Amino acid sequence: MKTYSIIYAFLALVVIGCSTSNDTDTINEFTQFYKADYTLLMHGDDLFSSQLVSINDDGVTIDPSHDGLAISPMPVLALQQGTIYVYYKELDVCSGEVTIHDFSDGSSETVAVFPEFSACELEVTGVELQDRMLYVSYVKKENAKTDKYYVRVIDIGSSEPVIITDVELVMKPLQMVYLNNRLFVLMIDLEITNENSLAVVDGSNNTLINEIGLGYNAKQIFKNANQELIISYEELHTILNSTTFGMEYVRYESGNEPKFHDSRFNFMNGGTLYYKLPTDDPVHATIPAIYNFDNNLAVLYYYENFLTEAQLDIEFKIGETTLVSYDESNGILIIGYMKKDKANEGGLLRIEIDPDPKVIDNTDLAGVPYLIYYP
Repeated sequence: MKTYSIIYAFLALVVIGCSTSNDTDTINEFTQFYKADYTLLMHGDDLFSSQLVSINDDGVTIDPSHDGLAISPMPVLALQQGTIYVYYKELDVCSGEVTIHDFSDGSSETVAVFPEFSACELEVTGVELQDRMLYVSYVKKENAKTDKYYVRVIDIGSSEPVIITDVELVMKPLQMVYLNNRLFVLMIDLEITNENSLAVVDGSNNTLINEIGLGYNAKQIFKNANQELIISYEELHTILNSTTFGMEYVRYESGNEPKFHDSRFNFMNGGTLYYKLPTDDPVHATIPAIYNFDNNLAVLYYYENFLTEAQLDIEFKIGETTLVSYDESNGILIIGYMKKDKANEGGLLRIEIDPDPKVIDNTDLAGVPYLIYYP
């Protein structure tokens, strides 16, 4: 097994006693202006909606009606794929629908998932999209003691959606990732062992072709830039070859865990993961972090190491981090956050990270940003 060493370049205060920035520092010591258009998915006042944020020489322009996407309440089951946002909405205990919204052209389509059910009790646990095939994992209660587990496969490529099949599983599905013409389903055995397993479904004929034991406490799965599956635990992650099913284990040093196992809506750029890291700070419950899978190194961005106390607590009023991403066209870090004193308001920080973190600008928002799309 491999171990990794965590980079403390931006934790100098903790490691070598370096002082943090003082109130006389300025935040605009940069030589380049970064123009950009971002579509942000925002949450505030029980409404989840999109807004276009344009930053140019004339300042910041916010268009709250951009694309007309407005959802209430915030979706629990959702995924992001490039410019596409997919989410599930329950209509009643027997039915629900999936909406697929493309921010590149503003188009949306809605798919009824369980049109044939009339008397039932369902729990939908995940959604996945591959080209024009939609996958929905769910639990169907057969009676007071028996649950059945399935992945529903729906072809949405024709004029009307067609339900292809229901792939039955032996355990409760938790999450799905489509990779290398295969659907990988993270499952948990709730009836006997409480262990996790991975079901592998052939994408060509929708048949179950493999089941892989994962042990206990697998938290999430996602794919990396090498088309491998990452299986994340608190104390390690596993790299699964999606063709041979061979596994490589990367175990963390105790006390230096990167803690991306519970972070959702992360951004992957090459071999680097941008995510929200939990802390023990009640105000900054999560902070920005970066994990590089090529060299198994993490960088943690504690706000006090690149913001003054006045900026952090008075000017920006930064609370919990809600979004971490990377603007590839400009080569800068994007951080979204919730205001510490207003749960329905937030902001967007843009950061130069090479060679040291430096604030480019901050934009106050009438909502809390959770996802970002680039043009």
